[in-house]
Amino acid sequence: MRIAIVSDTHKSMSSIRKVCEKIERENPDLILHLGDVMEDADVMEAILGREVRRVPGNCDYAYGMNHALFIQVEKIGIYAVHGHEQGVKRSLRPLAGEAAGKGAKIALYGHTHVAREEDLGGVHLLNPGSAALPKNGQEKSMAFLKIRGKEFSFDIVPL
Repeated sequence: MRIAIVSDTHKSMSSIRKVCEKIERENPDLILHLGDVMEDADVMEAILGREVRRVPGNCDYAYGMNHALFIQVEKIGIYAVHGHEQGVKRSLRPLAGEAAGKGAKIALYGHTHVAREEDLGGVHLLNPGSAALPKNGQEKSMAFLKIRGKEFSFDIVPL
């Protein structure tokens, strides 16, 4: 299974179009939007003609909406959040602990606008970076996650 992961599109139509072009070329099985701005997932759905699963970010008004997704793909648990509630700008340990507590081997997050991948406490953490407003001199980016059985790999791709 292949999953497209995008975060922090911040209403940038040019970035949303680039993300959709990559998704159309790669044709993943699932698409996740990790917030900021969550309504951009609606725009992506209109362009792509398919569902975009999402979690709200700190710039989203999502009262009563679940701020995390847990998805079981084959034999891998995936925990997806925006990351502001877990304090990912200070430390990834709270997110890793929360994900492990849910039984996830992978935790996906955004919020920092910095693409990053690392292992912590038995959890593989991935931030796809920002599709619209990257920081630390990085390029605009998104990611693809490939899962086969108990094996997985990530590709952070520039837009």
